[in-house]
Amino acid sequence: MATFAAILIVPWLLALVLTPATIRFARATGNLDYPTARKAHKAPVAMLGGVAVFASIVLGLLALAPFVAPVRAALLGYESLGALGLGAGLMVALGAWDDLYDMRPMHKLVGQIAIAALTWGMGFQVGVIELPFAFFLSSAAPVSFLVTVGWIVIVANAFNLIDGIDGLTAGVSVITALTVFLLANQNGATVPVIAALALSGALAGFLRFNLPPARIFLGDAGALSIGYLTAVLALASYQKSTAAVALIVPLLVLGLPLLDTILAVIRRGVSHLRTRGTEGLRPGEILRAVTSADRGHLHHLLLRNGLSVPESLGVLYAICIALAVIGLGTRGASSGLRWGLFFGLVGTGFAALRALERRAARREAETAERPAASEPAKPARLAAGSRRGAD
Repeated sequence: MATFAAILIVPWLLALVLTPATIRFARATGNLDYPTARKAHKAPVAMLGGVAVFASIVLGLLALAPFVAPVRAALLGYESLGALGLGAGLMVALGAWDDLYDMRPMHKLVGQIAIAALTWGMGFQVGVIELPFAFFLSSAAPVSFLVTVGWIVIVANAFNLIDGIDGLTAGVSVITALTVFLLANQNGATVPVIAALALSGALAGFLRFNLPPARIFLGDAGALSIGYLTAVLALASYQKSTAAVALIVPLLVLGLPLLDTILAVIRRGVSHLRTRGTEGLRPGEILRAVTSADRGHLHHLLLRNGLSVPESLGVLYAICIALAVIGLGTRGASSGLRWGLFFGLVGTGFAALRALERRAARREAETAERPAASEPAKPARLAAGSRRGAD
């Protein structure tokens, strides 16, 4: 327990120190997110939050290595903390470049695929996968490569897509990282145990400055790298297990960002095809359409239905905790039961989102019909802490 506490606390303390320093550096160098018509914050906010989180993890583990034998033993080699750090560092660099220079979606996707492929080569690989009705997906190299790369890219982008209001991605990531720690500890997977605890500690320290009204944003550098780490740690937590790798439990644990992402892709794709018809079927156009910003995410819908940013965060944190508990609770269940539960939750989530969309549309239509004199000067609930420009 003392070892676990040290791995959690040291990155947390470093984040409490490095995050304010990063804010000062970002302001001094102009690395700021400036207000626009599509963004709700009224003053420039520091970027580079992902750099602060990553530095807190790396420096914290390096500081502990001489004194904590498990950390020292896991630093280098195949499937090591060093290999994981290399992939996360590359994802931070890719996201930071996008934050600064606004990369094309296709170029960013290619970069993510390359990093995911490198991660597979460094030993973080999906094995045999349970499917519904007691079927299994082969662990042969081509299948493992495709599933691993797809899993990492999807989860990394899921965390990036939910980064729309202050404190959401960082808070959700703390919950999912602690859940992954519990999964990995049960399965005796040392690297995921250490990395998940360090990630949780660094994010908890960073969250102090990211809660509304945020003083610093994660940016793509932070959201993509956190999503990357969560994806890799979730699959690595099963690599040492004697049972088949069952991504259904990580799917449940990461249900909030994944469901929101799946529905966002469907929503944007359908809207694009309705507008462009068959002319919009070109891959480049579809990719641009599904990565464009809109106001249909779950956090947007809660805000549009009148909840404040803190209230929306509370609801979303509660949903994430509930899904994590369900995921942990189904570890010993049959494959059919777990998949049935997963698809049931997806259906329930879809129905809930559609109901929220209809209610928000009615609410906005009623507001638009009111005489101008009776309208408030500005939206009472949406502004503080939300970022309309987020994906």
